[in-house]
Amino acid sequence: MRALLATVGPALVALLATAPARPCAAHDAPALVPPGLDAVTVEERLGERVPADLAFRDHTGRRVLLSEVLPGDRPVLLNLVYHDCTTFCSLVLDGVAASLNQQGWTAGVEFDVVTVSIDPRDTPEVAARARARTLAHYARDAAREGWHFLVAERSLDERENLLAYGIYPEAQRLAAAVGFGYEWMPRTGQYAHPGVIMLLTPDGRVARYLYGLEYRAQDVRLGLLEASEGRSVSTLEHVLLYCYAYNANAQGYTLVAWNVMRAGGGVTALALFAFLGFLFWRDKKRQEAVPASPGGPLVRIDR
Repeated sequence: MRALLATVGPALVALLATAPARPCAAHDAPALVPPGLDAVTVEERLGERVPADLAFRDHTGRRVLLSEVLPGDRPVLLNLVYHDCTTFCSLVLDGVAASLNQQGWTAGVEFDVVTVSIDPRDTPEVAARARARTLAHYARDAAREGWHFLVAERSLDERENLLAYGIYPEAQRLAAAVGFGYEWMPRTGQYAHPGVIMLLTPDGRVARYLYGLEYRAQDVRLGLLEASEGRSVSTLEHVLLYCYAYNANAQGYTLVAWNVMRAGGGVTALALFAFLGFLFWRDKKRQEAVPASPGGPLVRIDR
């Protein structure tokens, strides 16, 4: 249900809304599934490497390559949104921040977050406001360096020329690389797009997709652990990865019963051997503590 809502939610909001608010995606056709949503889907491309040579602007207006915000030594949480969306995209960003608040890891320390706008109208000033709003929900100092908001690297005149199509090449290439399908809706000037976040390995390959408007803290944690490829992962976290696996039907991580049984059996066997070893050691110590008789062994004679 979360995935279905994430995919068609923006269109449903537009169809049901009675106020003139601007939803994340809109179409006024009366069809059950509005035309133009055929491309709004996610084609999972696990293992695909994102194009690191793409150029954007960050919230300060500085030109940056995507490679500059991919740290190379820790995983990355990537999401594609646009900031004129006051409903769906805001919910996605709020859901990410809420989930990250429940993590032991911190953005900017153990992982990074990259939020890329798909809208050529979004400027660095718009990104700065969206960033300030999001970081207000995720109040960790390190995140100010580890959560990047990127927009199109275009002048105002170039952005105006792109508005007729509602797309720009860098966002298209990035979306295509991760299988993120979105659609520009010319009538309303909005976008239809799925609700999904992508977890990337330190070298920029897609490791996992998580769907919806809200993201279970456990799923995000396990996804980041999986994407980290064992870097800076504790023994306990390795055990978690062993006992949990991603379930495509549940669209989240679930316990793997067989692995849990094997792990439990291993722990039980270790505990049993440890207990037997303790008994053997204690018995040996007792024997060493008994003094030998000076007259040789005692002989009991019954009369």
